Amino acid sequence: MSADETKKTPQAKAAGEVKKPAAKKAAAKPAAKKPAAKKPAAKKVAAKKAAAPKPAAKKVAAKKVAAPKPAAKKVAAKAPAAKPAARKAAPEKPVEKAPVERPARVKAEKKASPEPRRGKLGVATVVDAAGKDLETRDLSKDLFAVPADVNTLHLVVRAEQAARRRGTASSKTRGEVSGSTAKLYRQKGTGRARAGSVKSPLRTGGGVTFGPRPRSFAIKVNRKVVRKALAMALSNRAENGNVFVVAGLKIDAPSTATMDEFLVNLDIAAPVLVVTHDEPTVTKSVRNLTYAEASEVGALSTEQVLRARSLVLTEKAFAALNEA
Repeated sequence: MSADETKKTPQAKAAGEVKKPAAKKAAAKPAAKKPAAKKPAAKKVAAKKAAAPKPAAKKVAAKKVAAPKPAAKKVAAKAPAAKPAARKAAPEKPVEKAPVERPARVKAEKKASPEPRRGKLGVATVVDAAGKDLETRDLSKDLFAVPADVNTLHLVVRAEQAARRRGTASSKTRGEVSGSTAKLYRQKGTGRARAGSVKSPLRTGGGVTFGPRPRSFAIKVNRKVVRKALAMALSNRAENGNVFVVAGLKIDAPSTATMDEFLVNLDIAAPVLVVTHDEPTVTKSVRNLTYAEASEVGALSTEQVLRARSLVLTEKAFAALNEA
């Protein structure tokens, strides 16, 4: 049979009809394999990809945006913590302010003590019983115009001080101490140090080795040197204007108050040496004053004159001393 005939037969028609659905199936199969069916999957994947990152991006953005916010809050919360430090530093602010200028304290100036009274230089100033100046008198050049020599003054003063020493200090030697002369124990065999006398200086109650003995400490000084040293001391006081002569001072009975009042009114440099000549009432009136000393003209010494800063002479003493 030819191909045309077979097509026309019913079996062939049935086979053709049956094969058509297969063709349709075959046609449907490729339709299932078409990329169009995969497009939804791609869309899903794309949607998943597009949708998945979007929430992540939102989360990340939210995290990124939200994360700094709490940090900012923490920083903002930390800022108040720094405030107490600022409060602590607040007391330092007054220090930065300019200090209030206060007037400088003015120390009280010590008042200079008034200079003691002095008379005219090189002469004797005569004063009355009230201490007022009356006149001036010339002084003997032999006694009140002698240049000073320190070595001479030192020698004479040292001799005067040494002459006052009694020199009675004494001690007993081993020959003067009372005690037995017997030997204490035999020389050998005792094991002790040898001993001969109980009066040995090595033992208690024994004599003294090289102890003080009564002697004189006097230093020999020529009379002319002594007189010259006294003239030097008097001349020094006259050069400084510290020689005063009292006129009309009458003290019937010893009175320390009267003499004290006179010397205070006189207002001269202390200590004061009052020189008298056979005037016991004046001498007794001075001896209880701590800043004054009295001496007779005949007993006047170089040490007394140098120890005193001012000399006060009675009229009798001045006459006796100036004419000597």
